[in-house]
Amino acid sequence: MKIILSLFNKLKRKKLSINRASISYKKANHIGILYTYIDENKQKAINEFVDNLKKDGKKVDLLLAITNKNADNRYFKTFRLEEINSFGIWSNNHVNLFKYQQYDFLIYADLNLIPEMENILINSYSKCRIGFFNEKMNLFEMILKSEFEYDINYRLSKLYKYLKKLK
Repeated sequence: MKIILSLFNKLKRKKLSINRASISYKKANHIGILYTYIDENKQKAINEFVDNLKKDGKKVDLLLAITNKNADNRYFKTFRLEEINSFGIWSNNHVNLFKYQQYDFLIYADLNLIPEMENILINSYSKCRIGFFNEKMNLFEMILKSEFEYDINYRLSKLYKYLKKLK
């Protein structure tokens, strides 16, 4: 299924044209964050990052991919990677609503891009997609490379500094 989804994503990326243009951080109101839930340490780092954004008056939406059977969280919008078919159609309402939100910035917090997450990013109506160093350079409008790339706290604090500099 992942092979078919990867091919579908590649075709969709070429065909889909969404008007994307980044705006300054001060003018940005709505930010989306997409990531895979791994453990409490990563969640704590994300929560601290979200708190910083909210202190700046930003509305923040989180969408988490979960892998464990019992990892559903009533505090966050979650989805499972199995909830997509080979043609990129999601059965999860959280994903469908997230894709159609016009975020000023959509941040992909993970390092590795899997076909399911790529599908959400391709179909997103966000103005500026931000990710960390990845081989799919043309998917993001802003890419950050970090010296300590596996340290989520460091990556997010560096991202926060760069966001604040956007004018």
